[in-house]
Amino acid sequence: MNDMAKNLILWLVIAAVLLTVFNNFSVDSTPQSMNYSQFVQQVQNQQVRSVTIDGYTISGERTDGSSF
Repeated sequence: MNDMAKNLILWLVIAAVLLTVFNNFSVDSTPQSMNYSQFVQQVQNQQVRSVTIDGYTISGERTDGSSF
């Protein structure tokens, strides 16, 4: 194999590794919906960090950093 092909393969491997690393660090920012009984159970299990109530909509953040 010539040097150009080796360099191309090396850069493709580096790009694949970088893409994998960046995809693992991306956070899913889409809030998950749940019913009220699930919400109450998570509050009782101390899995909820903060809550915002706006009319009939309850949104918040769990202790693991995910939102609902």
